[in-house]
Amino acid sequence: MERAGEFLGKALRRLNRPEAALAWLESAWPTVVGQALGTHAQPVRCQNGLLELAASKAWQRQLQTMQRELCSRINQAWGGTLVRELKFVEAKSARVPREADNAHTPFIRRRS
Repeated sequence: MERAGEFLGKALRRLNRPEAALAWLESAWPTVVGQALGTHAQPVRCQNGLLELAASKAWQRQLQTMQRELCSRINQAWGGTLVRELKFVEAKSARVPREADNAHTPFIRRRS
């Protein structure tokens, strides 16, 4: 039995439409790039081999060094060449979940 993610990319690839590729990327993103990276960078637009990712300036620098690896992961999951290049745009101030926020220090209650 095939998992949905394995045949969904194949079905959407046949549509040959940018909206279909972006819809697949948005749904498969955390699985393709990992949960931690998936919370800090999100796909915004995918057209003509160019994928735009929204991320903060700090994450953009980190992702720039990983560009080839990310393209390779995406293309492998897609089952063909979907992305050849990444472009980074400033992320709108989205709230990062506390599990992914390294700056968050939870309140620790002392026991009496």
